[in-house]
Amino acid sequence: MPLMMDSPQEPPQPPSSQISPSPTLQRKQLAIPLPQIPHTTLHMQITTLDTSSLIFLTSTDPSTSGSLSALGSFVYAMPNRLQPSDPLCTALYSQIGSIEFANRVAKVLARRTEKPTYVGCSVVLGNPTVEEEMTGVRIVVEEVLKVVQGGKIG
Repeated sequence: MPLMMDSPQEPPQPPSSQISPSPTLQRKQLAIPLPQIPHTTLHMQITTLDTSSLIFLTSTDPSTSGSLSALGSFVYAMPNRLQPSDPLCTALYSQIGSIEFANRVAKVLARRTEKPTYVGCSVVLGNPTVEEEMTGVRIVVEEVLKVVQGGKIG
């Protein structure tokens, strides 16, 4: 015969010393014009936690201002304990036009912050030169590091 209870029993609660505080979540949104590519703006949403970072990137120019942007790529990078100069990176979702940019940003941020980093990227720069693309990566990395290392969202 099954055991019947009059009221549902609450699960046991851990002692108060074992309860971890909720993670500190900080979010900042930025829009920065790219100096190498006229009329193109890079938009960033930076979300930081104590243990990781989540970055969403997209770009706009006059030809795309009224249209929706594609989902783009989503990658995960984490520091490599065996070779710190070469972070581990994997694509969770890849789109041909944005995967390289997302991989570069995720790897640099994982190495520099020493934290796992998720990067969603739908940046479209047309046919950029290496210098133009690296300028975009540099801008993203500098802005994210200001937020992560500064610890303040303003």
